[in-house]
Amino acid sequence: MNNKLLLDSLEQVSLVAANYGDSIILADILQDWFNFLGGKPGEVVIVDGGSNLETQKVYWSLFQEGLIDKLQIIQGYHEDNDKKRCYIQEYTAGAIASKPYLLFFKFDTLPYRIGHENWLGEALQYLEREEVFSVGGSFNRRAVSHDAWPGWYFSDKCSLNFSLMKRSKFIQSLHEFAGSYILSGFQEENPLNSQGAGRFLIESALEHYIQKYNQYTLCRVEDENWTVFHTNVHGEQLKKTREEYLKRIDIQRFMNAGLDKEEPIYGQGKYYGNFYGKPNYGLIKTIKIAFGNSLLGPWWRKLKQKWSIDQIRD
Repeated sequence: MNNKLLLDSLEQVSLVAANYGDSIILADILQDWFNFLGGKPGEVVIVDGGSNLETQKVYWSLFQEGLIDKLQIIQGYHEDNDKKRCYIQEYTAGAIASKPYLLFFKFDTLPYRIGHENWLGEALQYLEREEVFSVGGSFNRRAVSHDAWPGWYFSDKCSLNFSLMKRSKFIQSLHEFAGSYILSGFQEENPLNSQGAGRFLIESALEHYIQKYNQYTLCRVEDENWTVFHTNVHGEQLKKTREEYLKRIDIQRFMNAGLDKEEPIYGQGKYYGNFYGKPNYGLIKTIKIAFGNSLLGPWWRKLKQKWSIDQIRD
């Protein structure tokens, strides 16, 4: 792809994410995504769900440098930061973006590309096909897959870990599925609460749209020079994982190399492996995580936020 076509493609894309924490690695991973795309896209939108002041400082630095174009930071004690309602931040990130295409990503999802310079332009063209809802590249867990054409395959799944789609379809799918709930300011009953799946509102809405209109996520078959991997780790573990991932150490067994015909095995998602996988937490860390997810968690985060602000004022 020549430079003009690449720039034209980049200009049409909003790179969007809802995030929490990971201050030590945010800038590096954001640059990884720029490298993966071929440059800074037309817009970068970040909605943060109550991160600490250190993370906010990183955001502000990136914003001042022009590497983030739209930034929304929500106080940690705000009701929207209930872990079960993180879909509010994900919806907001897509809704406040202004480019015709959204590329959803998460900061614990690592991209890598050498060559394949035309992949973004290719992907935008494929989004014009009637059967293509979004373009992605990898799932940690097995999903139903179907043949497409060489180098690509279809999936019924759509993950915000890495997903490129038209903004118009994102908005349409969410409002068809939960329009009343969204327009109420997320105050009415979540349509998925009765199923115990309220926190998965975004993915459920996207996949419902896919099923209703006979569309699919178009997934790229990965090779050693083009991979996107959701690590599901954070902080120092994410930093270490990124270093090894960029070195391509033992990457083959984490690649999504195409159609997977095997039956899924519960608990056998790829990030449960030994190398790029979730760390085995000690007892103290496990207790802290459980406390953070309890009813006392939001109160404790609010107290810590207030204490941090008072320290700065002093």
